[in-house]
Amino acid sequence: MITAISAPNIAFIKYWGNRDNELRIPQADSLSMTLNTPTVEIDVEHSEILSVKSFELDGSEKELGEKHIQRFRKHLELTKHYLNKLGVPDAIPNEVSITVRSGIPSGIGLASSAAVFSCLACAYQGLIRETIDLDDEQSSVIARLGSGSASRSIFGGFSALVAGEGSGIDSSKSIQIADENHWPLHDIVLAPSMHEKKVGSTEGHAIAQTSPHFADRIEAITSRRQQECIDSILKKDFEKLQRVTEEDCMDMHHVMETSTPPLKYLNDVTHRIISEVTDLRTSQHLPVLYTMDAGPTVHLVCTEEARDRVVDFAHAQADCTVFETKVGKGTHLV
Repeated sequence: MITAISAPNIAFIKYWGNRDNELRIPQADSLSMTLNTPTVEIDVEHSEILSVKSFELDGSEKELGEKHIQRFRKHLELTKHYLNKLGVPDAIPNEVSITVRSGIPSGIGLASSAAVFSCLACAYQGLIRETIDLDDEQSSVIARLGSGSASRSIFGGFSALVAGEGSGIDSSKSIQIADENHWPLHDIVLAPSMHEKKVGSTEGHAIAQTSPHFADRIEAITSRRQQECIDSILKKDFEKLQRVTEEDCMDMHHVMETSTPPLKYLNDVTHRIISEVTDLRTSQHLPVLYTMDAGPTVHLVCTEEARDRVVDFAHAQADCTVFETKVGKGTHLV
């Protein structure tokens, strides 16, 4: 049996929209910071039939619907297709037994799928290492086949999902921009709701191109935003990182809200937190930025010097669940 552990990531340049929905090949590059908590652990071993079980941290079993089981089955099939391309079609000869233990609430904008499928990709990497020794970029391809954002959580620190070209199963992969020791940023997460969103990211990606603003956002990422974000991280320029991150975040949500049908993930609490943290940043000259994935949850990314004041602000927000995280080391075997 192989056990792996992973955590979510928070995107500065968001992944939204595919050029191939089945293979989750993104339309544009994205970039994120891998977190250290909350975590997912997955056990994988060979089996005669596909078995998927999921448990909360308290040990209670989470009931998985057929939709979730089919997602794991599809991911396994695509993983086998990729291994076939690498010349090892029998690396996973039978089915597998998968046991998930997660401390991440699903569907609230905390990238639970990214953590799960990066963890599963790492576990598969360990399971077949006597047959083929995959590197992390190859593992990131396997992660992407389950969740596009999962590809980035393979790496610690800061990583980019490179869209690449073409339609091959391995045409898009992630690369590391800087490791977890490069810049000790924190992410203080405020979740206004712990209820799972009605429309998941997979469904959202499929309709992204119905927005009249989708093409302009892709052009902005391709022409400047991605490179600006990379430069800001390498130079530890927080002001530049703040500007480009918040710009891309609100642009993505504008695309979501103008899609057909429209997706409105942000709520009144989200907008209030954004307004208040912006005022706090101005009045106290704090290096803190806000960003939101596909959900109402607000991520407040800040430097070490601002952490305590941002934590105090977060815990003062009524009816919000707070997660205190920081840059992490990425997916690894236990």
